[in-house]
Amino acid sequence: MADDEMTFREIDIVRVFDAPRQLVWAAWTDPDQLAQWWGPAALHTPRETVEIDLRPGGVFRLTMVMNDGSAEFPSDMHFTAVDPPEMLAFAWDAQRGLGAAEVTVTFKDLGGKTELVSHYAGYITDVIQSFMLQGTNEQADKLVAHLAR
Repeated sequence: MADDEMTFREIDIVRVFDAPRQLVWAAWTDPDQLAQWWGPAALHTPRETVEIDLRPGGVFRLTMVMNDGSAEFPSDMHFTAVDPPEMLAFAWDAQRGLGAAEVTVTFKDLGGKTELVSHYAGYITDVIQSFMLQGTNEQADKLVAHLAR
């Protein structure tokens, strides 16, 4: 397999947040909050680009923008499952060089803390996987800062 070959992969990223599950759920599902933390460190997500229709089949759209304004990265997704405040799943068709994929996010109550598991299942290359892991962890760091406010 070449490094640039798109293959199906499943990846779990697990983080524990020092915040109650309901607060973490709200940060993920409230457009005003999501816009404050979504995206890797070098990007931001303008509130006016966030559209969330929190139901199976509902849209989940946003545009990440490089902090220097040099590029935009729109995402057109849809929710496949919503079970407040325990789980949500969203998916997308191939777009912008990314393969089709689905992400399932589970929110486990740890008594005042929340374990979040983000399960990615989709088509990516080695290079995209590397960027995705870095970006997802940077995004989780931004969520930690948001929840601390």
